[in-house]
Amino acid sequence: MKFGIIGNTQKTALRVILPQLIRWLEERQIPFVIDEKVHQFLNLSASEFHSTAASNIPQLCDVIIAFGGDGTILSTARLVGASGVPILGVNLGRLGFLAEIAPQEIFQSVEDILANRFTIVERTMIEASLEEGILANKIICLNDVVIDKADSSRTILIKVFINEEYLSTYSCDGLIVASPTGSTAYSLSASGPIVEPDVRTIIINPICPHSLSARPVLIPDDKQVRVVAYASNNLINLCGDGQTVQKIPAGASIFIKKADHCVRWVKCSRKSFYDVLRLKLAWGE
Repeated sequence: MKFGIIGNTQKTALRVILPQLIRWLEERQIPFVIDEKVHQFLNLSASEFHSTAASNIPQLCDVIIAFGGDGTILSTARLVGASGVPILGVNLGRLGFLAEIAPQEIFQSVEDILANRFTIVERTMIEASLEEGILANKIICLNDVVIDKADSSRTILIKVFINEEYLSTYSCDGLIVASPTGSTAYSLSASGPIVEPDVRTIIINPICPHSLSARPVLIPDDKQVRVVAYASNNLINLCGDGQTVQKIPAGASIFIKKADHCVRWVKCSRKSFYDVLRLKLAWGE
């Protein structure tokens, strides 16, 4: 078993916990490879450990340990892509809804993995693509695709189609198309439903619609959503997971569907989805 180590170098706690883990792994002769940016952040000598670019790590390890907050988990999920390498998230952030493992739990979690005391959980990813010639690559996300107004204070008009059947037109600030995992992210803030991660659905949730009747809609995840947005300045933001943002021309068709691959989670914790809701979001209090 070989581990890949990725971390958010903006988290000062990384300087404390990661050197401890490195010493722990060395003492037990457990192989690992480190993201070269983390290697430099910790001021490790060039020959001390095997380091490489983060993009190479999924091909060199069996499990990736990602240190950071939920943003780190989201970027790691995109990094892993279709390789299928499972991710263990260690929370160094504030909320840590996706990164469930606390820093002090990492040593026991690694022992559990080595002893095969863990489960693999698969999470649906979604992808967005545009008409040919507008967007070079697909945007693949774990949480959500968001279409909203770019550099404008006015509402935009958004038409939504499901498998080319017209659903509705919203006058709103934007639209969230979320996976079940993303139901507890931006969609939750926009009064969307809480959805268990293994439910096979896609959430369509307008942001601040100028209507008393507009509500989120859940559709089967084998259907495709087509979105056409119109804005006064003729520009629309297309954003994946709050991290990948592109400006596209208004009126372009945006196609959103379940991605061909999923992300795989290492679950060592005994906390259920409902435990995490109560603990992290104070649900029901």
